[in-house]
Amino acid sequence: MSLGYYFLLPVIFSFLTPYFRKLGTSALRGSSVFLTFILFVQTLEYTGVSLPQISQFSVAPPIGIAFVLDNFSLLFLLIFTFSGFMVSLYMLWYFKANDNTNETRFYVFFNMLLAGSIGMILSCDIFNVYIFFEITGISSYALAAYNKDKLGLEAGIKYLIIGSIASIFIVFAIMLIYLQIGTVNIGLIAQRYSEIDPKIAVLIALMLFIGFGTKAELFPMNFWAPDIYQGSSSHVNGLFSAIVAKSYLFVFFHLFYLFGLNTKYTLLIMSLGAITFLVSEFTALNQKDIKRLFAYSTLGQLGILFMALASNSSDTISGALFHLASHSISKLLIFLVLGILISKFKSTKITIVGDFKSLFLSIVLIIGFLSILGIPPFSGFIGKILILKGFALSHNYIAIAFILLVSIVEAVYFFRLIALMLDKKRTKTSVPVGFVNYIVLSVLAILIVLFGVYPSLLTHYTDLATNALLQPHSYLQFALGVGL
Repeated sequence: MSLGYYFLLPVIFSFLTPYFRKLGTSALRGSSVFLTFILFVQTLEYTGVSLPQISQFSVAPPIGIAFVLDNFSLLFLLIFTFSGFMVSLYMLWYFKANDNTNETRFYVFFNMLLAGSIGMILSCDIFNVYIFFEITGISSYALAAYNKDKLGLEAGIKYLIIGSIASIFIVFAIMLIYLQIGTVNIGLIAQRYSEIDPKIAVLIALMLFIGFGTKAELFPMNFWAPDIYQGSSSHVNGLFSAIVAKSYLFVFFHLFYLFGLNTKYTLLIMSLGAITFLVSEFTALNQKDIKRLFAYSTLGQLGILFMALASNSSDTISGALFHLASHSISKLLIFLVLGILISKFKSTKITIVGDFKSLFLSIVLIIGFLSILGIPPFSGFIGKILILKGFALSHNYIAIAFILLVSIVEAVYFFRLIALMLDKKRTKTSVPVGFVNYIVLSVLAILIVLFGVYPSLLTHYTDLATNALLQPHSYLQFALGVGL
């Protein structure tokens, strides 16, 4: 399948959503499952072919669209298509158990979010990256507010305002790049970025940093994120954590290394990542709303990822990519379970984790908690150990000590949640779990355990992705071929 279908199919299905709705709810929900399944299966097929792969449409950039898939983008593509498939299965239950008046609206923007996020990681044209950035942003604003309740509308408006500000910085950066180099082809920009006037190059880097750093939830531009998570539905939170934030993170570091910014700004990005981790974890301690707590938890893990991905160390970056994949799976699991609990109790208070009675939900939720915390034998443990090992090999013992110390704070609120769940003195209400949710949550929990016990199943792909990020010769060869 051509890479272009990763964008075209979700867009086509998005426009066809109202027609599927006329055929009935089964057709509507089934179309989403079918679409995401096809995309995930196709991505699995790319794991067995030689990369990079390229697909070009219309005429050459900047007018046309060209996609390049290398091992770095393949890892993210696997995460996005798998997460989309899991959410589409979960929604089979959600709209049966809850008011389905907004069902059509959800699937329209869900499909567009997939199209935009995938487009961002595949495009080798920086202007088209911006176009996909906007598609993802608009879809995210709409998904945050699609329930049309007070908190949802407030979240959507805040997200719109923040996203618009970030877009302005990115547009000006692209404009300056084009005025200086005369192209928007990422390969040509990477080749000639050093020729830009140093003062203008710093301005471009600053604008890209603010634009993509804001959407990737890096301190100090992440103040908006907890409000968005609190106002959005839990399954939307899962999409934000597993797909949206990771797509912006991809673009941030893809350009960071391609443009050679890692030679100048490594310490700055690592320091901001450390501050993000520190502030987020301490703030999470005092949260009474369960979604805000996990919003800050997500920000904390993104802080670790920024520290590791900016390190210039192949071992540390490979560990970060393992942790990124593990975090996506674990947070998706947690937010989907929270969706079941919130649907039952009609509350987002932190105490709901101690009010339910379900052995299955308790087990999978604890697996998610312990994985995020980095406890063996779960995948989160492997990710954090690999990051710490990478820092040790590069003799960055300050980073090791910092991560271990702040992780103690993280452990406090996670074990507090587990204590609530295991408190037998609390009055508990049985929460039924549908067959589809058994499948979705079981698959996610099994993967967390599987990657923890057999990390080589994932490290193969993270090592290839790391090499592609740090040594992008093949990617640049394909991207330059498109641009010439």
